Amino acid sequence: MLKEAVRLEYLNKSPAVSIVQLRENPKEKDILSINEVKALFRNDNIIPVWDNNILHYTINLLAASTGMRMGEVQALQIQYVHKEYIGVFHSWSRKYGLKGAKWGSEREIPIPSKTSTYLSELITYSPFKEPDDLVFFGEDGKIPIHNKIISDRLYKAFENIGISAEERKERNVSFQSWRHFYNSLMRGKIHDYKLRQLTGHKTLEMTEHYTHFNIDDFKDVLMIQEKYFVEG
Repeated sequence: MLKEAVRLEYLNKSPAVSIVQLRENPKEKDILSINEVKALFRNDNIIPVWDNNILHYTINLLAASTGMRMGEVQALQIQYVHKEYIGVFHSWSRKYGLKGAKWGSEREIPIPSKTSTYLSELITYSPFKEPDDLVFFGEDGKIPIHNKIISDRLYKAFENIGISAEERKERNVSFQSWRHFYNSLMRGKIHDYKLRQLTGHKTLEMTEHYTHFNIDDFKDVLMIQEKYFVEG
C-alpha cells in the first residue's frame, strides 16, 4: 500500500522502506513414499481409497505427476489439456478468482498416459464443454471445486491407506506435498534448468525459453512419469 502511495506521488518516501520483513519458520513439508503414492493411485484402489470418486482421484494424480500448485490445478481449462501435456496459464484465488499463473510462471508440462486418460474421461463426461470451462468444476464451469473439499477428500484417502490424521499432521503432508514430491522425483534425473521450467521456478530467460515448448524436448520427463504412474 505504501509503495503504491509513493508511485502515485502521495508520499515522497515509504516509511516502511527500511523495515526488514519478519520471516516465519514453518514446519518442513514431508512427502509420501513411493509405496504410499502407488497405493493411492493403483487403479484397483479407486473404489476403496477414493470411494470411486474419479474427480478427486484425477485432481491428485495430476498434481502428483506435474507438481502443479492447487490453484493451478483448480484453474485448469479444457482448452489447455492435450494428450501428452497440459498448459498452466491461470491460477485460482479464493479472493480474486481466476488470474494469471503465480509469479508469471505460465508453462507447459508433460503428463503420463495415465493422467491423460483420466483427464480425458473427466472432460468427456463433463456437462461443461466450452474451451474456457474448468476441468475440475464446482458450482459451474467457471468456478472450481473448493480448496477445502479437495484437501478433505485427500486426507480421507490418506486414512484409507493407513495414514491417520495424527500421522498426517506430524509428517505435515498435504496437497502441497505433491509439489515437493514431484521436485524430489525429478531432481537428479533431469537437468535443474529443465526442472525449473516445469515447476515454474525460473528467471525471465527461462520464461522466454518455455514459450517455445516442444513435447519432443521432454521425452525424458515422460519416461520417468510413465515408470511411476503406469501400472504393470
